[in-house]
Formats: sequence, structure tokens, C-alpha cells
Amino acid sequence: MVKNGTYDAVVIGSGLGSLTAAALLSRAGKRVAVVERNSSLGGAASCYRTGQLTIEASLHETADPHDPRDLKHAILDQLGLLGKIDWVPIANLHTVIGGPVGEPLELGHGFEAIGDQLSARFPEQADGVRRLLDRMNRIYTMVGSLNAAGEARSLSKLVFASKDSWPLVRDWRFSLDEAFLRDLGDCEGAKCALAANLAYYADDPRKTWWLYFAVAQGGYFGSGGVFIRGGSTRLSRALAKVVKQSGGDVFLGRRATDIDIDETGRPAGVHHASPNGEAADRLATQLVLAGCAPSKLAELLPEAKRENFLAPYRGLTLSISLFCAHFGMKEQPANFGLSGYSTILLPDWMTSLTDYASAAALLAEAPAGRLPPLTVVNYGAVDNGLDDGGRILVTVAGVDHIENWNGLSKDEERARRAAWLDTILAELDRCYPGFAGATEERIFVTARSTRDYLATPGGAIYGFAPEPPTRSILAGIPRSPRTPIPGLFLASSFGGSGGFSGAMGAGAKAARLAL
Repeated sequence: MVKNGTYDAVVIGSGLGSLTAAALLSRAGKRVAVVERNSSLGGAASCYRTGQLTIEASLHETADPHDPRDLKHAILDQLGLLGKIDWVPIANLHTVIGGPVGEPLELGHGFEAIGDQLSARFPEQADGVRRLLDRMNRIYTMVGSLNAAGEARSLSKLVFASKDSWPLVRDWRFSLDEAFLRDLGDCEGAKCALAANLAYYADDPRKTWWLYFAVAQGGYFGSGGVFIRGGSTRLSRALAKVVKQSGGDVFLGRRATDIDIDETGRPAGVHHASPNGEAADRLATQLVLAGCAPSKLAELLPEAKRENFLAPYRGLTLSISLFCAHFGMKEQPANFGLSGYSTILLPDWMTSLTDYASAAALLAEAPAGRLPPLTVVNYGAVDNGLDDGGRILVTVAGVDHIENWNGLSKDEERARRAAWLDTILAELDRCYPGFAGATEERIFVTARSTRDYLATPGGAIYGFAPEPPTRSILAGIPRSPRTPIPGLFLASSFGGSGGFSGAMGAGAKAARLAL
């Protein structure tokens, strides 16, 4: 039975942002409680079992945190976890096939190597490719240095204090489409090769912030990619262990129900209960860090506080969601020609990178001849450490929207999911003959599934969409863990940016602000 108690901070949720904040606060000597509604840790950073297959819920690849430029490096180093996680290097970035790219193009790691590969495929764009990659490299390196250098609240001051800050100032409001147009002109093949994995971030280059993309993609290009052996749940457990070893508590199967606000306008406590409706316990605290979306967090506040709390978030666009088709194979995918870790299949109908924006709408109907861009992740290509029960996991992911699944009965949804599974499997078998015959287990996860599991509005997996800022650089980074209520912070992608590095960065910033 969970007891009432007093803590220096209460953290709602156990996603990577929440756990990062909790671990950093614990290491700073604070007594922390983590309250998680599910019976397991990690949120998106977790694994689950279906049949004989262990499925990685979210992490396909992340930038190598051993590189000091990577946002995760300083966090994991401070927590003493950098050397305690088994980071498995991924040999190449990805292979892109089809669409404007045409024949398979394999990209490695390293800005120079990628420049060589793209210049060989698109010789007329060689100079533009080099300019673009040089810009990305400088931005990635600069932001890494700025993150390591100072307090996040004064990032704009640090930018202007840096003699190398001109790329950030000049490109502050650029979209990805504008940046690509500047250096690559109308060469859609080069654009699609450089951003084939756009679904890791967004779905429309015209509405994607160039600087965000440069930093996130620059991590893969410059630092290389890794997979956490045993799955992302290993990282979640390691962060939770820091909390418990520091004298804190992690309460699983406990749903936060209310946040008390005192007469000064600060948090005073968090009520939480088990799903079966038992009487709620109360954890007294003056600091609350939440891993949920602002709209969900507002529901925990006194009604009189909600309107003012939500004001900064009105009008912000939610990020995309994803679908995932998971296949359990009895043979190595390499036996059928799928040897790389990450392969991106661009459909024939796709003639430009901006076509990505219309891909998600395809799932609003049963398959009718057109497939969206597909990211194929072959876990058999690395020493993944997953308990696969003799099956090799292959995951196919693509952009999805919650609207695609609204209004369907259970039978209608089940039928459409099955139809898309059949169609995707048939496409894999066409590209890699024999693939379907070696597939023994399969499951299809939609934006609706993501919404229900993570309790994130619209199934958004990256927080708010990374759209170009409307205000000048003097206003600072568009997202902040700060909220209108002092002592209440967002410790998730909603307080920063998406992905594993973004979520952990937001959690770390929330912890710094709380301290």
C-alpha cells in the first residue's frame, strides 16, 4: 500500500524526459517520487512482449552519446550511466531506395563520407551538397557547445556571445524546404536522400524547422548511430535505479489524479490512485515535473487555474504519430537480401520530398495501390539483445494521424489494420523475395494505439510539431519546460523537442530550472 509522504519533487510519468529529470534531481540531493500509471517503466522507451517476440516500442536508433556534441552525452556522464549502457554501433546510417533517389543509395556516418556518397550519385549538386552538410555540421557542433556551455535560459545571450553564431542567427526562421532549396535547388533526389528518414521528426519539410532538423539529423551524420542492447527499457530502468539508489521512490500502477495549488500559486501536493479506484494517496511537494502533454496536465489542476495554464499552448500544432508493422521472422532477413539495419523504401508515386506531407492520409482508407514511404528496421543486423524467442524482429514504420482511425467500429479498424499488414508484407516480399514465407508473427500499431498507451493527445509522439519559430532569436528557444504556474514544469518533448535526445534534453532543462 502506497503511503502518504513529503518529497522535494514529484515527477508524473516515467517517460525518458520524466526519468531524466527525476534522476538529475536525485543526484542533486533531492528526495524524488515518480508516479507512473502503467505497470512498467519507460513510456515510449520500453519493450513489450507479443507471442514469442519482444518488440522495441520506440527506439530504432539514436545518435551516439559518446560524442560530446550529442545532447545526451553530458546528461548520461553526469549520472554515471554513459559507460553502464551497452551502446551497439550501427554500421551505416541507412539505405534509400526508390522515389526520386532511384537505385539503392547507402549512406554511412560522418559528414565527409556522406558528402562523398551524395556527390557521387548527384555530381551536378556536389557543391550544394557540401555547402549544406557544412552548414549542418557547424550548427550541430555549435548547439552542442552551447548546451555544454551554459544555462539554457540564457541560450540567446550565449548565441550572440559566440563568434561562430551567424548560421543560427541567419537561418533562425528557415524551414527545411527553404534550406534545401537554397543549396540543392530542384534536385529532389538529393533532398530525399538526405531526409529520407523525415518521419523521425515530422512529415512536411515546408513546416519543419531547419535548425531543429540540422541538429537532430546532424547527430546521426556527425556522431553515428547506436542501438541500446536489450532495448530502450534498459535506459529507463537505469534512470529509475538512480532515483531509488538516491533514496527516492518509483510508484508503478499509480495514476496522478489531482495537483494541489497553494495560496501562493505553487504546487502543494500530488494525489494519486490505483486504476481500480482505491482511495488516493497524497504526496506533499512544492515542485512537480510532468511527462504528459499540457492538455493532460491541465486536467489535474484546479479548474480555476486551467485557462491561464493552457494559454501559452493554444494554437500549437501537435507532432505526427506513426504506424508500426512488426514482423517476427524465423530466418535472418539477410537471407532474402535485407542486410542493412535501416532501409527506407520510397514509393514510385513520390517525386519530391514535399510529397511526404500527403503520405499519412493514405491510411485513412484500406490500401488502394499507393504505399507511404516505409522505414524498415532490421534488428537482425545488430547484436540487439532482445528476447526474440528465436524470432528476428523487423519493424516497418511510417507517418500516421489519429484522424485516420476515428469513427471506426472495432471490426472496421481490425479489418483495415489487417489489410495494411497484408499490403506491407506483400511489398517486403516483392522487394525481398521469400520474406513473407519466413514471417511467423505480425502486429500492426496505429496512432490510436499510441494515444491509448502513452495517453498523448492525437497519438503525438514528438510533443509539439517542430515548426519554424514566428518570433526572433531574441525571444529564445520556442519551447520551454516552464509553465505559467511556478514550480510546475514540463519534463517531456512537449517542453523541448522530440525523439530520445530531445526528451532527455527537456527533462534535463526542467531539472535545472526546478533546482
